Amino acid sequence: MSGPSPGFSLCDSWDLSGLTLHELWLRYLALGGTASPARVEAFARGLLRPDSYQHNMIAQAINEYFIDRGEDHPVSYQDIPVLP
Repeated sequence: MSGPSPGFSLCDSWDLSGLTLHELWLRYLALGGTASPARVEAFARGLLRPDSYQHNMIAQAINEYFIDRGEDHPVSYQDIPVLP
C-alpha cells in the first residue's frame, strides 16, 4: 500500500486505514482524547462537526497509524497557530 495523500478527510483516511472504531478510539485516548467512542465516530464520519482540537486529536490518531507503517500522514490539521 502506498498510502493516501496528505489532505484526506477524517472519514476517508479512517476508511483507508482499516482501523476499527475501537482501535481508533484507543489511539485517540492514548493521545489524551476524552470523547466517547460514539462521539469520535460521529466526528470522524462527519455526522458532527468537531472543533479544531477534536479534529486534530482524531487526525493525529489516524496519522500516527500511517506513520507507524512508514507511510505519509494523510489528514491535514486545522487551525494550527503559527509561531512568530
